[in-house]
Amino acid sequence: MNKKEKMKLKKFVITVIIIILFTLFEYVAQQNGWIENILNETETTKTSTNNNINIDNIPQYSGEIVININNDIPYFEEKDISTEDFEYYSNLDELNRAGVAFANICKYTMPPQGTKRESLSYKPTGWVQYLYGENNSKHLYERCHLIAWQLGNENNNKKNLITGTRDMNSAMIEYENMIANWVKLKNKEEKDYHVLYRVTPIYKDENQLATGVEIEAKSVEEEGVCFNKFIYNVQENFEIDYHTGKAKLIEN
Repeated sequence: MNKKEKMKLKKFVITVIIIILFTLFEYVAQQNGWIENILNETETTKTSTNNNINIDNIPQYSGEIVININNDIPYFEEKDISTEDFEYYSNLDELNRAGVAFANICKYTMPPQGTKRESLSYKPTGWVQYLYGENNSKHLYERCHLIAWQLGNENNNKKNLITGTRDMNSAMIEYENMIANWVKLKNKEEKDYHVLYRVTPIYKDENQLATGVEIEAKSVEEEGVCFNKFIYNVQENFEIDYHTGKAKLIEN
């Protein structure tokens, strides 16, 4: 065997060894969940459970569908403040419930002008629709986006949808419009500004239906938007079983 052939054989052996080692590492990594952990590292950092609030901190609903949390000051930390646009959605939990959604809203996360919104087909947990009124023209539940479509351009994303009453969804829209209008105003001023926005659905025990959502927002580059609210998942004249999503109309 001449010198040239020896070099080729050496390269071949090295290549085979590298392939074997890589295959072995990939197998071990998959068995131990290393790859999944690496891929989800950033998402976990951004969407880890908001430990600042839980069901025990939420007062019983007493007629006000929106209440202030933490004196209306969001729980964002210094590490959360960023001028980069992002969207993160938690993986569904073991009960298939959506978790924390966190985004830095700006013109790049919002739907481009002229974008058509697709129809919704996914049914979130607790989706037991109740129709009522003349010819069943009214409905109790709506598919509520955690990060509104007008803010994040995410529509039929199961990680971004929960079952909510019409009243809760309407209350959320008011604050979503506040964020969208502020960003659009700054765009007209040729300022590419951002609003940190985090939505945390709060569940009691193993309920399929969220008791409500905490919504936090803070404009980044300058003061303009800042709030921390809890919106109850309730509907006037309805008694709701949050464990299943079933409801009963209360006759007046």
